[in-house]
Amino acid sequence: MQDRSERRQEVARGLTWLAGFAATALLVVPKGLSVFAALMFLATLLALPDALRDRRAVPRAVYALLAVAVFVIAVAATSMWRGDARLAELDNPSRTLLLPWCAWLAWVTRVRLSGLWYGALVGLLVASAVSIAQSALGVDRAGSDANPIVFANAVLALSVVAVFCRPADERGRMRLLVLAAMVLANVAVTLSGSRGVLPGLGLVVLMWLVGTAPRRRWWRLGGAAVVLAALFVAMWTVPWLSTQFRLDQLHADVAGLSQGQVDKPISARIALLSVAWDAFREAPLTGTGIGGFAERIDDSRYCLGRERHFCGLEHAHNDIAQWGATMGVFGIAALAALYLVPLLIAARQIRQARLDRPRGAPWTAGMLAATYLVSGLTQSMFSHALSTSAFVVLAGLLLGSGMVASRGSSETHSHS
Repeated sequence: MQDRSERRQEVARGLTWLAGFAATALLVVPKGLSVFAALMFLATLLALPDALRDRRAVPRAVYALLAVAVFVIAVAATSMWRGDARLAELDNPSRTLLLPWCAWLAWVTRVRLSGLWYGALVGLLVASAVSIAQSALGVDRAGSDANPIVFANAVLALSVVAVFCRPADERGRMRLLVLAAMVLANVAVTLSGSRGVLPGLGLVVLMWLVGTAPRRRWWRLGGAAVVLAALFVAMWTVPWLSTQFRLDQLHADVAGLSQGQVDKPISARIALLSVAWDAFREAPLTGTGIGGFAERIDDSRYCLGRERHFCGLEHAHNDIAQWGATMGVFGIAALAALYLVPLLIAARQIRQARLDRPRGAPWTAGMLAATYLVSGLTQSMFSHALSTSAFVVLAGLLLGSGMVASRGSSETHSHS
């Protein structure tokens, strides 16, 4: 009986490893996450019987993540009910249940996260190949089967895993491998033409360069700042890069807003923030109702009696504005919990495991939340199924693995 249980646990651990690999390797592939879902479901079925018989207490962090998911869904469901929205509006909020589920599965199976890292390398290779192929076919902005912004968000998540979830190997070969992964990420993001992920990608590069050698951290910080500044200057001065990221239109874009032109990226975002603020002021507690922001755009002064691209937009291109406008103060609180609780759990795991260098599951989870938070200032990260799924799945697996490591570390310290 014991042998059968151990075999079942080993199979569950192997399936969880494969699920993590599939989640990152197939992230930008159409319907790629369905492979992850099938593997995760099978792993859960195998792990659940032994977990129910096991006397180990589930970590409180799992319950904290479950509370976050329930809170987000409750706020979204209340908003949907008050606004008489379609049930489909709960699709993205309900995906937050994957956050505690993945954390529990990673904790109970004690899976190694090498699958996530190997998968991230494959995923970045696929993303760069897809972006190069689409560019060669004449596509202005690469995006696989998604829109370019969502595609770039997925590449950003993969770059976080590739850099911070790497094995504990500081030899030159490992550094070259991580450097190659960052090159692939930058190629895919550049060909997508998405500017919203650039701050997050810059944060990844900065933390990677600073954290590789603690003894020379200040020198590396200065070097990283110079590298980022050089890249920024290149985007402005190199004609192809300036055109690809539409920086050559920036001045005309902003100037056009004063004349009522809102069909360009910058002017549209400013106008969307105005619409979101008006909606929030009218109903600060409840918002307009989830799924109702598109109607507010149609009813805004920018669209009355006019037909323009702006009027076909459906979200505010800013997480805080979107959740505040549609779900009010409670929506902002739910968004804050979705970001801050994983960040706090990751920070606690980093402190318990004494991880000085930015590497390992807790650091990766924390950096994932930080990059999403930065990118959420210019785009609605949780308005898209792929971006939402990437965050909750990866953060859940990473935090669950960190629970195993931090518990082992705390037990070691208590016995010493």
